[in-house]
Amino acid sequence: MDRSSGSPSCTASHHNPGGGGIKEEEDDDDDERVVIEQRLLRIGEVFVYRIPPMRSADGHRAEDWNLARPLATCSLVVVRRDDMLLIDLMADRQRRGAPAGAMETYPFARCEIRPDVSAGGGSGDGRKLEYWVNPAVDTSRYFAVRIKDSRTGREAFIGVGFRERADATNFRMCLDDYVDSLKREKKAEELRRQFEELSTTGRCSNDGGSDSADVVEAAPPPKSSLSLKEGEKLHINIVSKRANSVNKHSPKVKGTGALNGLKKPPPPPENTPAADSSSEQGLTAAGATSEIDVDWGDFEG
Repeated sequence: MDRSSGSPSCTASHHNPGGGGIKEEEDDDDDERVVIEQRLLRIGEVFVYRIPPMRSADGHRAEDWNLARPLATCSLVVVRRDDMLLIDLMADRQRRGAPAGAMETYPFARCEIRPDVSAGGGSGDGRKLEYWVNPAVDTSRYFAVRIKDSRTGREAFIGVGFRERADATNFRMCLDDYVDSLKREKKAEELRRQFEELSTTGRCSNDGGSDSADVVEAAPPPKSSLSLKEGEKLHINIVSKRANSVNKHSPKVKGTGALNGLKKPPPPPENTPAADSSSEQGLTAAGATSEIDVDWGDFEG
């Protein structure tokens, strides 16, 4: 079993179940159209059965398929081509005109899936994934797959069984991932269309397609302005390093008054010795320092 979603590579073949590729097809106007093809899953061995019509509305039951005698043993390849999912069943046969034992692989059957992923199934034919692939109601390893003849257009159900339960789980998960990816792509495309419409016309219409009641006018987002209005002023406080240094080393003086309660001491008496004169000078110096501290404090305030 091989489950991969690698980068597509360019190929010129019309059918390449072994890997992803980019195909170029020509239309009636001789214009080349690029078709992206990506392989999602490959399982080396599956069993194909001819199944009878359903006996009840409950679904297909694998016990009615004669599981001991499969119609063919094939390999299964799941390929996505644009929005369509292809389930190819490949079988081996003896090559014509070749020696015995020379085998070739040929397409045994194909299932083409085009599900409707719109909300409520309101567009297209409304067919869901269960229209093409139905799990059996009595086991998780068998599925009823709707195949289509490309020449006649006829459709019929065949049974597909897996030897390992893990292969059956990978097959079911691959189908679910494909449907989920279609939903995401549809949502992204709708958002892109609304964005382009809003960019060009300034209006955004809903998914309904009407141009009258479903049109919603989008208001532009408010713009922020950092410019000053007329009459406004911008105040900036600048702290000097010298002021910080003086305030850090000068003593703090508490009090009230013009100089925070500090008054100039009275002059010493005439008979005061020289020691008193020196102390007066020191007090005066302290007062001067306090005045500087107070002045800077008022400036900072």
